[in-house]
Amino acid sequence: MFSRLCILVLFIVFLGCTNTIGIKNEQKGKLTATYYLAESEVKRILLDYETAPKPPYMQMVEDNDGKRILTFFNPHKYSIYAYDYDNGNLLRTIEYEKEGPDGILRLEGYYIKTMDSIYVHSYPMVELILTDSLGNVKKKISLRENRTDREWYLYRPQYFFSTVNPIIELNNKLILTGIKPFSIADSLIDVFRFTSCVDWGLNNVEFFNTYPKKLYGSDVNWQDPMYMQPYTAISPLGERVFSFPVSHNIYITNDDAESYRTVYGGSNVAETISSIDDGRARTPNEVIHAHILGQDLYASILYDPYRHIYYRFMLKGIPGATTENFYGEKPIVVIMMDEQFNYLGETLIGNVEQWNWENTFVTREGLNIEYISVDEHDEDYMTLKIFTVEEIDR
Repeated sequence: MFSRLCILVLFIVFLGCTNTIGIKNEQKGKLTATYYLAESEVKRILLDYETAPKPPYMQMVEDNDGKRILTFFNPHKYSIYAYDYDNGNLLRTIEYEKEGPDGILRLEGYYIKTMDSIYVHSYPMVELILTDSLGNVKKKISLRENRTDREWYLYRPQYFFSTVNPIIELNNKLILTGIKPFSIADSLIDVFRFTSCVDWGLNNVEFFNTYPKKLYGSDVNWQDPMYMQPYTAISPLGERVFSFPVSHNIYITNDDAESYRTVYGGSNVAETISSIDDGRARTPNEVIHAHILGQDLYASILYDPYRHIYYRFMLKGIPGATTENFYGEKPIVVIMMDEQFNYLGETLIGNVEQWNWENTFVTREGLNIEYISVDEHDEDYMTLKIFTVEEIDR
């Protein structure tokens, strides 16, 4: 996410945010864990010499024969690689062009419906593009809602796709969870919608889901995408389940609802989450950096259909964090909840330097998380560690 900020700055009008809030964890220290996550398996996939670990986007696909295919984007080759998840063999690559009639200027995120029907997001053009298995462009649809004015970003989302913030298919439509990258002006809190819903058959896009006023209203200073990125899971009932980084609660809504219901979905060890206390029109980067490192911030939420539970990630704050600390030091906690969002337990798995938490997905084996080895010989492999849910002995 951080690598894209230099581009976004070109579009941002910085706001003078003077209000601050503290979001208290009312359940801190009161929760009883009955389950924990245990590492059960390691999967290593041999990469070619032009491919590196930590791909920016991955998707698991199952073909008509039930073969499980792990796909990921290789930015160096500008290609989607497809591996047999079970044996690690490379099956194929899908190559894209950056220029010409089939050019995609900057590919960020995709959704594979079939291997010959791939929806690709083009970042600078803010378009969703249908391509085939040869990388040929078949159709385009603008995600700006045909806005041509230079301030479209004030009203419509931008997108930071990742494995844990994917393009989702729901009810024959594609759901894209976007972002207002920096603090949202109170005058726009009821106007800006961060979810795009693309109906490919009708060739149109609708926008849903506003930022909760309780968290983001009143010109509160959240001047960084780390505070602003919603993460989405789909419940067994087809509801959208949102994890906002600054809330201990989970927000749930139906397809076209304009309001949320909330349930507690926090950590037993999370502290109060406070906004940035800085009234300058542009908060200095070093202030934002230290604040992010010191705060407990929630992240992705994933539903496990094999075990009927939710996993919610939290990036723990570093006590007394300063500009001398770095993002990789932040500890990662995974919280588990049942289908009714009752707390089951949580596990500290390590820190951001060790785990590429943005590359996490669920299989029948368990929760797959990309592990970053310190052994230079492991750079030839993508390493996935698989966690299973185990009951705590009493």
